[in-house]
Amino acid sequence: MGIEAVDVEALSDPPEPYSHAIRAGNTLYLAGQVAFDRDGVIVGDTVEEQARQVWQNIADILEAAGSSVADVVKVTYIMQDIREITEEFPVREEVFAGRPFPAVTAMQAAALGLPGLKMEVDVIAVVSDG
Repeated sequence: MGIEAVDVEALSDPPEPYSHAIRAGNTLYLAGQVAFDRDGVIVGDTVEEQARQVWQNIADILEAAGSSVADVVKVTYIMQDIREITEEFPVREEVFAGRPFPAVTAMQAAALGLPGLKMEVDVIAVVSDG
């Protein structure tokens, strides 16, 4: 079952030595995504605004891997303030409309990578063989 990095042209290169996603068999492991646009600039001042950018980044990575949010089975949220996670709920409901919600873990971190970031999200997706 080898592993391979997923090349994602829609996003800026990672600021550190890591891959945006790794495929191992039919499973995709995405690195935590924050609200960076293609130029590495933070998008949005609120959790909802940042969540929209984060989920766009996740969708771009999954598409580059031949997948989509329909294949997401696990989501981990790392919040700057866990009390603000409810502001992300409407975005999650849109992203996963019409399908079962994935399993979710949420936690608060003392700090995220840059001032102004409200959240980081990583996902695991399982791509069907069909």
